[in-house]
Amino acid sequence: MATTYDEIYDLALVTIRDYNLDSLYQSSPTDFRAYFKGFLIRAIPKFTNCQQDLSDRNDTTNTFNITLTDKEKDILARLTNITWAEKEIKDITQMNLHLNDTDFKHYSEAQNLKEKNTLRAVEREIVNQDMTDYGLVNVDWSSWGSGEFGVWFEWL
Repeated sequence: MATTYDEIYDLALVTIRDYNLDSLYQSSPTDFRAYFKGFLIRAIPKFTNCQQDLSDRNDTTNTFNITLTDKEKDILARLTNITWAEKEIKDITQMNLHLNDTDFKHYSEAQNLKEKNTLRAVEREIVNQDMTDYGLVNVDWSSWGSGEFGVWFEWL
């Protein structure tokens, strides 16, 4: 059974709280899917070691023509979140954020941006480790046991 983009969106949105996205979904689920699809499309090429061909998809019906594993869906969802976070970091209107409460006066737009950058970096580390683990699970290690290391270094 083909994997739908909605399956990836659902996993991605579990960890995102964005009132603008919520509002867009409430007003028009179709517009929301069209908007959020851009983040997924940008995330797909970042999953460089996927065992399946992620270009085997139909962007008109919003489905992959393949069945992704739970791990592949999770990695794509995390990569989608990272592309969304990059947009948030680069959102110039966030630079105009003003906090009026005197208790929070020391937290400026720069601090907000720094925290978003840190979060994105942590998420990137997590997804990189997930992709490494995913890739190592699918390796045939039997050649290493017999001392055949050359096949691993052909790319050099």
